[in-house]
Amino acid sequence: MINLLIFGGLDGIGKNMMAFESEEAIIVLDVGIMFPDIDMYGIDKVIPDFSYLIEKKDKVKCIFITHGHEDHIGAIGYFLEHINVPVYGTKLSLGLIEHKLKERGMVSYDLRVINDSSVVDVNDFQVSFLRVSHSIPDGVMTVIDTPVGRIVHSGDFKVDYTPIDGKVMDLNRIAQIGQDGVMLFLSDSTNALKKGHTLSESMVGESFERVFKGITGRLLVTTFSSNIHRIQQAITVAKNHGRKICFAGLSMENTAKIAKKLGYLNFEDEDVFFIGDVDKYPDNQVLILTTGSQGEPLAALSRIANDTYRLFQIKTGDTVIMSALPIPGNEKTVYSTIDKLGRKGIKVIYEEESKMHVSGHAYQEELKLLLMLLKPQFFIPVHGEYRHLSAHAKLAEELGVVEDILIAENGNVINISSDGMKIINKLVLHSTYIDSNDMRLEDESLIEERHTMANDGVVAITFPIDHKGNIDGDLKVVSKGVTTNPEEFMTGLKDSIVDQYNHFSTMNHLDIDTLSRTLEDMVKKYMSKRIGKRPAVIPIIIKR
Repeated sequence: MINLLIFGGLDGIGKNMMAFESEEAIIVLDVGIMFPDIDMYGIDKVIPDFSYLIEKKDKVKCIFITHGHEDHIGAIGYFLEHINVPVYGTKLSLGLIEHKLKERGMVSYDLRVINDSSVVDVNDFQVSFLRVSHSIPDGVMTVIDTPVGRIVHSGDFKVDYTPIDGKVMDLNRIAQIGQDGVMLFLSDSTNALKKGHTLSESMVGESFERVFKGITGRLLVTTFSSNIHRIQQAITVAKNHGRKICFAGLSMENTAKIAKKLGYLNFEDEDVFFIGDVDKYPDNQVLILTTGSQGEPLAALSRIANDTYRLFQIKTGDTVIMSALPIPGNEKTVYSTIDKLGRKGIKVIYEEESKMHVSGHAYQEELKLLLMLLKPQFFIPVHGEYRHLSAHAKLAEELGVVEDILIAENGNVINISSDGMKIINKLVLHSTYIDSNDMRLEDESLIEERHTMANDGVVAITFPIDHKGNIDGDLKVVSKGVTTNPEEFMTGLKDSIVDQYNHFSTMNHLDIDTLSRTLEDMVKKYMSKRIGKRPAVIPIIIKR
């Protein structure tokens, strides 16, 4: 018996996490976060619900990590607080994880380095790995031999024949695995809608070379801090043109420090300067690598654009290169940052006008290549929204090499055997929302309340009553974010509340909770009828 449990990664890009359960053990693959939607006010990240695994913690043996992106490792600290098991990953992935765990003050953890020749035996599972190309080094494909057959998980990948680190994906070994037989293949679907092949990461270096040589002012390049190959290319081209480098933004600084220590970034300490010393260097000798490619409000580039970055002021003659595409949902904030920079006279180069970004995820021809090499009996597309999963499923169906295809959902428990795949249960999953103070909000109604207050405002009512339940004094109504002229409806609202309360008090015994809910409902109905809004309502009942 093997059950596949999907905790995230199939309702969007993020929260990638799944587990494989046999009679003897549970092994976990990735424990990632999802970055918040624009209407998740005050939320920094969203983590998966792993309460099912907490209930079976004695059966959970370890975690395997495919690569070091936040949507695959960002929630590991939260997981290990409940289930402290060994974590297997490549050197860079574990370096990034260890930094996160130390930041959380954790001192007891077990990180075990693997590479593409490692084999790990876990009860009745045997796990091995193949290197893949992606936008971060050290990504792996995971091969899991189980009591019922072989399962292969692609990890995030692209087929890059000229990778920056020279480590080409081992297609011969993948073909051999396919010849030996694959029962189930789970594969990255992020770019399943895009035809053709992904461009090589090395092309970005060529674009950097072309652009850098024509610029005499200061250069700022923004990309994901985890895109180490991109950062290395920018550093290499900058040095070729006599530029020194600095890192702006905490995540960029930390990742660069870890990657250099582990040998994934190559530069000398004398090549780097502190951003506060930027005025000590001629403009044509400056490259600043900065966070903020997604328009994040607190990232370095956003603060630079808003003139709130204390250590650096942008000026006419500077050039900003946006070396990343906006993640779906981030377009507005990204283009707002570009516009702010443009209004200051800054030249901004971004993907639409120059090849400054290539994807780290496979396009259709690469997806088909892996399906043809592995020839799995069963196929489940993963890592994407429904339209990506269904497009990938269609590709597999058209190739005709797969016996059965399943488009799964988060929460699915899928029984896998040589006879087929069958959804046998649906876990009820409740995401946990993490705010900027690392406070965990597990009740989704709190997010709904924030959404209501942000869109419709808030009304607070002070409602005094005596021990007999009679109104004892003036009602006070205060509104915020509802209308610019609250006086227009305030008197009518108070009269409506009094009328409704008099009716309520004759029909019910005095019950504060019921009264609070009744007041909230009547205010929302009144406001909806008058101005088309249903604000958050805070009844404050004072019993004298």
